[in-house]
Amino acid sequence: MPNIEQTIVTTLWDQTDEIADEVTRNNALLRYIESNGEKRTRNLGYEIRKPVMYNDTAVGGFYSGYSSFNLDAIDDLTAFVFAIKQCYEPVAISGREKRANQGDMQLIDLAEAKIKAARARLKNTVNTSLNGLGTGFGGLEFDGIRKAVSTSPSTGSYGGQSRVTEMYARNLAVTATCTAANIQETITDAISQTVRGDEQADLGLQDNTNWKLLHSSLTAIQRITNSSDKLKAGGRSLFYDGVEFVLGGGWGGPSAVSSGLETNSCRLLQTKYWSFDLQSGADFKPLSPTMARPVDQDAFFTVIIVEGNLCCAAPALQVVIAP
Repeated sequence: MPNIEQTIVTTLWDQTDEIADEVTRNNALLRYIESNGEKRTRNLGYEIRKPVMYNDTAVGGFYSGYSSFNLDAIDDLTAFVFAIKQCYEPVAISGREKRANQGDMQLIDLAEAKIKAARARLKNTVNTSLNGLGTGFGGLEFDGIRKAVSTSPSTGSYGGQSRVTEMYARNLAVTATCTAANIQETITDAISQTVRGDEQADLGLQDNTNWKLLHSSLTAIQRITNSSDKLKAGGRSLFYDGVEFVLGGGWGGPSAVSSGLETNSCRLLQTKYWSFDLQSGADFKPLSPTMARPVDQDAFFTVIIVEGNLCCAAPALQVVIAP
């Protein structure tokens, strides 16, 4: 049989799609993005451009008879610009591990264990980053949900657009401390402020505290937990007011350390305006077809790499509720 290094790298190449699916299904927003056909793998170049999908400034209007049209130029090319972010997860075996596992079955078991552990670490790294502020690792991580849907939407910038001057770059931020008594009214009011025709929020991401409060409030009217295919990694969801609410916290305690979401927060997202853009050749693939051995270590290494970013083309239609 091939040696252990060849086995690991070959298996990683064969499992590329499976690894991508495992990561996608661990994050509720990515699951929606995939179902909307907005998880794309292509040549991204040096940046990702997303045309602004919500801007109140309109040139056209109504007219009568021979009225003159207003033909003032309108800039339809205004776009959010996102940097390409790079993420990796190493897979390593020490010389001692290799020498201790000489039989065919031992090598296969070792390779499977190493790959399984690396996939789990990558899944958690990507999920935490996608929920975050984009400031981790010195600002190198993905532009996460907390950056796109900010509790301070009138400061800073998003996608290269100033939130100080450009209203379309701002999300709606509702300052409220949710309780079991007011959470339904607070959510309904927030949803109503971003409805456009048949478009409204379809996904709600909640930390542990907010989820518990909504769960308690719905118990009284016999709404029950629904296990859907939107999240296939132990996620739990509730349905209220046309929105699927997903527990985005979980392990990590009340502050949801593993999720990156603020305590007692809820984000209401219109997922059709989100995408996860990946660079072809760096979409959960190993960096090299062989494992490298550093000259100063008794070990072999390869890395799984991911290049791309999480993008939102309509921040103005997204909502965060937080104290």
